[in-house]
Amino acid sequence: MLRLLTVNAATSDGAAAAFDAVLRHIAEARESIGIHMYVWRSDGIGNAIGGALLAAAERGVKIHIIKDRGALLYERSEMNRKPFFNRPVSWAQRCLFQVAIQTLPDSFVTDAFDHSLGDALASHPKVTLEWVDHTHTKYYLFDRKVLVTGSINIEDRHRGYFDYMVETDDPGVIADFAGIRERRLPTQGRDLSVVANLRGKELSAFQIVHCVLRLIGGARKSIRVEMAYLGDPEVTAALGEAARRGVEVIVLFSKAANIGNDLNYRTVRALYKAAPISLYRTPKMIHSKMMLVDDETVLCGSANLSVFSMRKAEELDILIRNRPEAAAAFRDEFEARRSISERITGEKALLSYGRLAAAFQQWTQNRVTD
Repeated sequence: MLRLLTVNAATSDGAAAAFDAVLRHIAEARESIGIHMYVWRSDGIGNAIGGALLAAAERGVKIHIIKDRGALLYERSEMNRKPFFNRPVSWAQRCLFQVAIQTLPDSFVTDAFDHSLGDALASHPKVTLEWVDHTHTKYYLFDRKVLVTGSINIEDRHRGYFDYMVETDDPGVIADFAGIRERRLPTQGRDLSVVANLRGKELSAFQIVHCVLRLIGGARKSIRVEMAYLGDPEVTAALGEAARRGVEVIVLFSKAANIGNDLNYRTVRALYKAAPISLYRTPKMIHSKMMLVDDETVLCGSANLSVFSMRKAEELDILIRNRPEAAAAFRDEFEARRSISERITGEKALLSYGRLAAAFQQWTQNRVTD
């Protein structure tokens, strides 16, 4: 089974299907729940999922949560500025967050949520909470039988975004996810495969950039890209080369991304000048990480086409081949989103970005180290 959970071109709540599936599976879990999450905010959906997990723990389900420390920057700098798990931060980090707030769009909202539910969940004897660095993964694994993964964080604002999540009970995919926890690279070559970036002293491997470049290089007819954040130079060059050899390349990008907007504009402008690429600016924030090649092969998951995702961070994508119904579902949703977007017909529309800001955003990604 493989099911696309996010169809949101025509609705204001693009994350409802994904969040509903997660809450249903939490309620049905009997033995174990594994979650790896980047942003988890203490807002409506953050507390709904947290409350459902606490109820599962109370009935005896073992829960293991992997949470990225780096996401605290965004949890404390955007929206209600309340992480679900209120990990203490140093004085230097607090100063960094205050600087970061000045560089991000003003998204501040007030609400009555606090950290009490996160504290209760983290302290439950059936729950383990593991903090990690340089990961950007988003998945849920229920009873080692059902996986939900993609690009949606646990926060309310994703309801107004373009995103993709998938659900599967494919045994090979489930086995790969279990292996990743043991630092084993996933098996390649199946119709439904996991493609992973793993970082560590014993094993560091970045499969995703090689998969992306291979797919672009092998494209015969078309490449559809719907991506939150761009900027990896090798991937950008490969897309331009594909367009110059006659492949139809269509890129959807956000009119105003929540972060990295200047670098996005610099990248799509470079593509526009270098090759006959069709660009569409979407009215909603694209948080998707999806590429559809020749209307046959889909790569989707947590990895952006940025330096950070391609070469620095742990990421998890799903590669879908020889599944015509799945490819058609992704194509239909992509085209629905394109139909409500603005086509770029001249370079002038791509000039409204800060050159220094774009350079700084690229430098920031390049300097991330172990």
